[in-house]
Amino acid sequence: MRGKTRKNKNLLWLVLALVLCLTPIQIKAQEPEKPLAEKYALDMTFPLDVKKSDDSILTNSFYEFKGYAGQGSLLLTVSNVSDFQLAVNGKEIDTSAYRKNGSYQVDISHLTNNTKNILQVTGVKGTAAKLQVQIPYPTLDMTKLRSEVLDKNIMTLLEDIIKEEIAQGSTGGQLVVVKDGALVKNMAFGYINNYYPDGKPIPVEKRIKVTDQTLFDLASNTKMYSVNYALQKLVAEKKIAINDPISKYFPEFKDEADAAIKGKDTLTIRELLEHQGGFPADPQYFNENYDKDDGIANGKNDLFSQEKTKTMEMILKTPLAYEPGSKTMYSDVDYMLLGMLIEKVSGKDLDTYMKEEIYSYMGLDRITFSPLEHGFSVQEIAASELNGNSRDGAISFSNNRVGTIQGTVHDEKAYYSMKGVSGHAGLFANALQLAKLAQVMLNEGGYGKYEFWDKTTQDLFVKPKDSNATYGLGWRRAGDRLYSWAFSPMADAATVGHTGWTGTLTVIDPKEQMVIVLLTNKKNSPVIDNKKNPNNFFADRFLINRYGLATTMVYRALTPATMKQTKELLNELVSGKQLLIRERPEIYKNPADEADLKALEKIQENYRKKQ
Repeated sequence: MRGKTRKNKNLLWLVLALVLCLTPIQIKAQEPEKPLAEKYALDMTFPLDVKKSDDSILTNSFYEFKGYAGQGSLLLTVSNVSDFQLAVNGKEIDTSAYRKNGSYQVDISHLTNNTKNILQVTGVKGTAAKLQVQIPYPTLDMTKLRSEVLDKNIMTLLEDIIKEEIAQGSTGGQLVVVKDGALVKNMAFGYINNYYPDGKPIPVEKRIKVTDQTLFDLASNTKMYSVNYALQKLVAEKKIAINDPISKYFPEFKDEADAAIKGKDTLTIRELLEHQGGFPADPQYFNENYDKDDGIANGKNDLFSQEKTKTMEMILKTPLAYEPGSKTMYSDVDYMLLGMLIEKVSGKDLDTYMKEEIYSYMGLDRITFSPLEHGFSVQEIAASELNGNSRDGAISFSNNRVGTIQGTVHDEKAYYSMKGVSGHAGLFANALQLAKLAQVMLNEGGYGKYEFWDKTTQDLFVKPKDSNATYGLGWRRAGDRLYSWAFSPMADAATVGHTGWTGTLTVIDPKEQMVIVLLTNKKNSPVIDNKKNPNNFFADRFLINRYGLATTMVYRALTPATMKQTKELLNELVSGKQLLIRERPEIYKNPADEADLKALEKIQENYRKKQ
């Protein structure tokens, strides 16, 4: 009897197994992320819960908020309030019109300032009274220009330099400066495509002028305004932690038993952000002839890939070049891997994540990966290299592009190996919208009625790392002044930003409450001598494309300058360029630097006539 019972049970299990095998398994689809909830720079409801209030009492009535002179409003939601008092920076607001239940928007632009803004709330009365006070993050009006903020003499000289350099062979660009929540400089210059592939200048009448709407290839500025922004948001949301090991998200990322250098098992997000993750500087996944970083000296690239899925596998297999944490080595691989991590955690491609989670909430419609796939025409995009990625014939690899690169990302790893979307390069933008995006950092995480991350998270990312003060978590810092060549010696030590190989720069100075964005297409010019240095392009040599000239002149323009002082700066530029060419001919005696000197000397001659 027991044997029969056992047989019946076995038969029942067999039938059940067959049913399960034949029945489609329903996997619950991942719920789409909810739209970003509105969250303001300041959001308080009064009277405060006595259990959560401070027994110092008066500390419950004063709140600092982000604001700028001539800007700002606050939102009131009133319920059962018979009386209350409001003041901004010690100046009282008449609240008599806001006693009835409802919502009100109160203009406080006449009360705010550029230094420190304090809201005072007292005397909230009424049975079951409830007063909610909300203040949005600052936003930028890019249609109004306050050019008077910057000294006219200095900025005119900068414009004259740019104009003459373009006449001598420099390329195109945009310069945007935002100061204290206002647009104070918006300049577009030059042309989107300047030379034929054979190096001959395109006739001026056949060129298309750069406008303030033209898109530029941001190169490594992609790292900040995609990956860093995404990670700052994900860290604030506690979806990742910067000390998480990469192997938590990619279990296959681990040390090989025979690896010469180990450290993958414990490599963290933080170490990648600090560019001390152990990766080589530039493993050329796209180049089948590159045999330096794959760990196998056999005359071929064992990490070769020109297909995104395979490239992601190759990134995880890339041997370490040094022990993680032992030194700093800037590597694109760090951000390629971080971009992959964002896609893994969010379940979205990096470009989709950025558009849906940040850009769309700010109304940014001229920031995108792969612009030609998103409705932009070639004529709206600044061109880069003239002969594919060949450095005018010095470099060759399979599938290298032919002719001038325009509308697709210049970076080889991003274009050939990552289908145009990567954490290290691929983003395009115009300077106006990039400045708007950079303002989020001055706002410490928010814009308008949306908060993307909090101040604590931002502080974590911009803090200098112990071994090198010019590095934060991804952000480049003014720090110990070693980054002055780009940010200017006058930038505050807490200034952050980044550069991009194609000719881009962003500077975010919290002390001055200023953003500087310089976008150029300086690689849209011939290589001077591709046998001597295939990465030294003609337009690289002009001062506007050296970053530090533009940023230093903007900082100098924050204070008035006489014509005499302006001429002194010009004379310094001329004599300095002459000295470089004379004393360091191996670097500076070339047609491009000599053309730049010619531009400066022409301006100097013109300025001799000015009073």
